[in-house]
Amino acid sequence: MGGVVGGDAGWKLFAEGSSMAEEGVVIFVTYQTALVVRLTPTLEVYAQLSRPDGVREGSMPYTAWTCMAQPCGSSSENSPTETGERTSLLALAWDRKVQVAKLVKSDLKVYGKWSLDSSAIGLAWLDDQMMVVLTMTGKLNLFARDGTLIHQTSFAVDGLGGDDLITYHTHFINIFGNPEKAYHNCVSVRGASVYILGAMHLTVCRLLPWKERIQVLRKAGDWMGALNMAMTLYDGQAHGVIDLPRNLDAVQETIMPYLVELLLSYVDEVFSYISVALGNQIGKAEQPDDWESRNGSVHSEIKEQFTRVGGVAVEFCVHIRRTDILFDEIFSKFVAIQQRDTFLELLEPYILKDMLGCLPPEIMQVLVEHYSSKGWLQRVEQCVLHMDISSLDFNQVVILCREHGLYGALVYLFNKGLDDFRAPLEELLVVLRNSQGEIASGLGYRMLVYLKYCFTGLAFPPGQGTLPPSRLLSLRTELLQFLLEVSDRQDKKSASTSAFEGAYLNLYYLLELDTEATLDVLKCAFIEEISPEPDSSFSESGDANEEAKKEKDLMAESETMLVQKTIGALVHVLGKNTLQTDGVASYDDSEFIEAWPTKKDMGYLFEFIACYVACGRAKIPKTVLNQILEYLTSVNDSSQSVSTMSTERSKRREKQLLALLEVVPETDWDQSYVLQLCENACFYQVCALIHTIRHQYLAALDSYMKDVEEPIHAFAFINNMLLRLSNGDYTIFRSAVISRIPELVNLSRELTFFLIVDHFNDESSHILSELNSHPKSLFLYLKTVIEVHLSGTFNFSCLREEESVDVLSEKRGKESEKVLKAFLKNLSNFPKYLRHNPLHVTDDMIELYLELLCQFERDSVLKFLETFDSYRVEHCLRLCQEHGIIDAAAFLLERVGDVGSALLLTLSSLNDKFTELDTAIGNAVSKVSLSRSGSMEYFNSILKMKEVNDIRNLLQACIELCQRNTPRLNPEESEMLWFRLLDSFCEPLMGSYCNDMVSEKENHAGLVGSLGSQDEEECIIKWRIPKSHKGGHILRKLFSQFIKEIVEGMIGYVRLPTIMSKLLSDNVGQEFGDFKLTILGMLGTYGFERRILDTAKSLIEDDTFYTMSLLKKGASHGYAPRSLLCCICNSLLTKTTSSFRVRVFSCGHATHIQCELLENESSTRGLSSGCPVCLPKKNTHKSRSKTALTENGLVSSLPSRSQPAQGSTLHPHENDALDNSYGLQQISRFEILSNLQKDQRLAQIENLPQLRLAPPAIYHEKVKKGSGVLAAGESSSQVGGIQKPNKNKQLKDLKLKGSSLRFPLKSSIFGKEKTSKP
Repeated sequence: MGGVVGGDAGWKLFAEGSSMAEEGVVIFVTYQTALVVRLTPTLEVYAQLSRPDGVREGSMPYTAWTCMAQPCGSSSENSPTETGERTSLLALAWDRKVQVAKLVKSDLKVYGKWSLDSSAIGLAWLDDQMMVVLTMTGKLNLFARDGTLIHQTSFAVDGLGGDDLITYHTHFINIFGNPEKAYHNCVSVRGASVYILGAMHLTVCRLLPWKERIQVLRKAGDWMGALNMAMTLYDGQAHGVIDLPRNLDAVQETIMPYLVELLLSYVDEVFSYISVALGNQIGKAEQPDDWESRNGSVHSEIKEQFTRVGGVAVEFCVHIRRTDILFDEIFSKFVAIQQRDTFLELLEPYILKDMLGCLPPEIMQVLVEHYSSKGWLQRVEQCVLHMDISSLDFNQVVILCREHGLYGALVYLFNKGLDDFRAPLEELLVVLRNSQGEIASGLGYRMLVYLKYCFTGLAFPPGQGTLPPSRLLSLRTELLQFLLEVSDRQDKKSASTSAFEGAYLNLYYLLELDTEATLDVLKCAFIEEISPEPDSSFSESGDANEEAKKEKDLMAESETMLVQKTIGALVHVLGKNTLQTDGVASYDDSEFIEAWPTKKDMGYLFEFIACYVACGRAKIPKTVLNQILEYLTSVNDSSQSVSTMSTERSKRREKQLLALLEVVPETDWDQSYVLQLCENACFYQVCALIHTIRHQYLAALDSYMKDVEEPIHAFAFINNMLLRLSNGDYTIFRSAVISRIPELVNLSRELTFFLIVDHFNDESSHILSELNSHPKSLFLYLKTVIEVHLSGTFNFSCLREEESVDVLSEKRGKESEKVLKAFLKNLSNFPKYLRHNPLHVTDDMIELYLELLCQFERDSVLKFLETFDSYRVEHCLRLCQEHGIIDAAAFLLERVGDVGSALLLTLSSLNDKFTELDTAIGNAVSKVSLSRSGSMEYFNSILKMKEVNDIRNLLQACIELCQRNTPRLNPEESEMLWFRLLDSFCEPLMGSYCNDMVSEKENHAGLVGSLGSQDEEECIIKWRIPKSHKGGHILRKLFSQFIKEIVEGMIGYVRLPTIMSKLLSDNVGQEFGDFKLTILGMLGTYGFERRILDTAKSLIEDDTFYTMSLLKKGASHGYAPRSLLCCICNSLLTKTTSSFRVRVFSCGHATHIQCELLENESSTRGLSSGCPVCLPKKNTHKSRSKTALTENGLVSSLPSRSQPAQGSTLHPHENDALDNSYGLQQISRFEILSNLQKDQRLAQIENLPQLRLAPPAIYHEKVKKGSGVLAAGESSSQVGGIQKPNKNKQLKDLKLKGSSLRFPLKSSIFGKEKTSKP
């Protein structure tokens, strides 16, 4: 159905069968827009689509509708309310733009847009998934509804083209009045065929059935395309298939026989092709020339071809889920042509990618045998790990793994298939007992890895995931019981095994292999897991919680028994070693070293046992305890020197011993003997524990104080004892602590300060006086006091709690740990106490600290003086001078105002630094060649020397000193200060030219005479650059660099002519090579600043002229009256009498001037300064009348003027006669400009002074005015005669004071500079 509505609009109804057709939903399209409208029962516009951007003007749009059934839940594009509804699709082709919209109820949404290669001339839907678009170039494009191009072909008939492609008419007129070709209704779709109506012919295009599509590709020799098309059909992703069921399962069932036949045909045809090619290649290879290499390359190429065919077959069979075809018919074809091994090897990558999860038993058998013959056991084992166990012949695979030693796969099979973790361990242990050398070692370590994975809840082999948490506890118990069982076979015992008395457990095999690794694995089995407490708030789950608690208690009890049994087994090993030690005389030393357990293994056993005994999870006999104590306190070498032991290892042993003694009963060990052992081993914390047990608290304190690495234990012990002791013991202990304050300060000044404030705050003055005899301790204590006073808090970040080596030892509940935690808690609350009780520091304490600071930390004196200001400057200066702290003394001299002395003091060490630099440069130059010493790289390396950096730091300090003090000194004093610094670095440089050269300072007497005598610095700097010095050129270059830095620092503080005069006068008669860079830098800075200033001035002048021009233009326009009547007499303004003149105000009112004069005479306010209507007619004072303009916001004041002549109109030339009456009260232009920018209303604009404007001078005229220094803010506009003397006087004052206007302002960024010659 189709038709035309209006002159140039087309419309189409829905296709037949649409649910919307009965409702009358249509689309109206014009050249500019498209409307989707519902016609019945009422007119309603659903949507409006504008013409897309880039579409040609006058182009013809084409539309097509289709209806799609939306099954429930089949599309994620629709909202839940849209599911199950019939949805309409609208396609709109406009020139080269295509849009697809979806209409659901009354909502139209565009969800697809794309562009074409040429203009569209036809559009039709094939189904709800595909559409056909015809283009002007004769192309038929098959698109998916999301814009994906499925296929493109040409529908043009041979010999025809252009207008003959398709029928059209020219009834429509475009916006330009020209006829436009319209190709509507020339494309139609019926089923799978597309009919295109041409001028002289009918073109029919159709979609091929699914089988024909594959056959076309197959006949063309495109086997890969045919197989790909087959897989696409199998997946249900092919477009436009009309002869297959809608259900995917039915589709797969229908096409499956053909797919199998297609694959077999492909394999047969390729095999036949390869056989033909093989015959030709073999014929060539049988030629005598290089027969072996040719034959090898032929076979490798043939194998590669068969591998490709097999890969295609495997992927195709896996995709269509017919692996039975792969292992039956395809495999038989490979066997028939003697390519079985090739087929088996190409299966591996697909197995590892989990594409092949199972193999038939016969294929598995052949695969394992083939890989075993090649020695690829690891590869076949990886294949087994990626297979589905449920689909394998379990017994067959287990037998294969046992026969070929695939133990990793064997473990995987038992764990995954039977949930049996013990059987693989038994299998491995049997093989381990019957193996020797590297094979036995590899099996043993594999068992250890397997055990560790099981104990930690990981599946074995690695990468197989995790074990269920519910299985973990029982699994640990099961494996530990196996390890603790007696070995049933002892056929091939080692020497240690045969000498071992009693039962030989399975665990001992692993211990003998690697004791350390085995014990680490056992630790993984005994980790205490913290489980959340069950919620007992619900009565319903009370019984379940009770049962869970009982089960947990049983598991804990069972684990404790296993730990004790394991420790007992290890103790048995220690007892066996004791027997061997008793009979060591009968053995050779080498044999004893090789016997297990070795001395190193015994150490691992001792530490393991001690760890679990300290946790309270096991008990041991006294004899073993004594062995452990002796081991932990022993040293490695025969000299019994603790210094050779590793500090970390020593601390670990001390922590273990400390934890052990706190758990073991005191009756099981000899205190005196252990104390002696600990003193020899320097285990001070253990010694302190033993003294505490004996109630020897002072001895315990002394032992704690010897532990310099962990001083926190000493202070925690003091804190605990002061809280626990009472009566006489408390007094004695308190006095002993006070007497040990100096040593405690050296141990930790922060903790000592905390101890004094917390426990001895009342005796702080006494403690301070006692510290006077210990200057170092007093200094450390005062340093802490000052830091706390400055920061207001207490920083104990440098203190750290002890770090336990073993994880288990961190969870023990010991008395020592409780004491330490209590102390740390008290310490953490100390900053809060300081915030509420600030620390007070007296001036005497500050000066005392400064004196000690000069002795012990000279580098910190200056920072302290800069921080504090409550001290006697003279006293501190004397201290700094006595101790030779130059930077601090110079700071104090600067503070009292003696800047010159501060500079001289800073420069006092310069001569020595020059001498050190001379020596360092000489030594450096003597080590390199003369040519290399002149290179820039070598000079850069010289700049990094320590001596150069020291001089640079001193120079920077002097420059900062001069810069800080220049603003508060007069110009002469500041110049003298700067030139004194400059001369200190110039004198050594000038001496390098002539040792007896006389300075010609008198030539510059007019300037330097005010700078003072130069005798002082001549006394300071006596060093000169020797003429014969090897590194003289480097030294001169360095000093030129130093002088350049000084001059750069002077710029902005000393006038540039003065600096130039100084440099030129001091170097008269010399070459300026060394000062070339400095002078060029100064000139460059001068030119840069001059150009910036002149450019800024020019911009300001231009902007001012432009702004004032706008102001004048806005202030000089004419006004039109609101009415032709006078606002006073109400008569017409156009009277015939010539004596009547008219005044028009800015507000629009107009009056006769005669009427205005009469009105003013009759009133007491005198001359009116505004509109008589707008201004209030009240008697006001003269002072108030002056504020009229202020109220209108234009100017601040307006002086009164004389009455103009009667009957005259105010003309501009009349204002000229009144200019002199303004004087200094003339209205400023800036004020007028500011009020204009505020957009305020002009009041009495006719009374404002005339604006005098002058354009900015041409640049070349500016330059010719001379090079004199201009005053800041000088303008090219004329100023009043009263203001000129003031500006000249201001300029003169600025020159006399050495103003910061040092450079001429005339410059240009557009051309070369021109200056007038004097």
